[in-house]
Amino acid sequence: HFNKYLTRRRRIEIAHVLCLTERQI
Repeated sequence: HFNKYLTRRRRIEIAHVLCLTERQI
């Protein structure tokens, strides 16, 4: 599952990207 692939570092990176996308929107 993605849980195993999604490490804390990846989760932080994804959160950062989501924040950037929210700013763009």
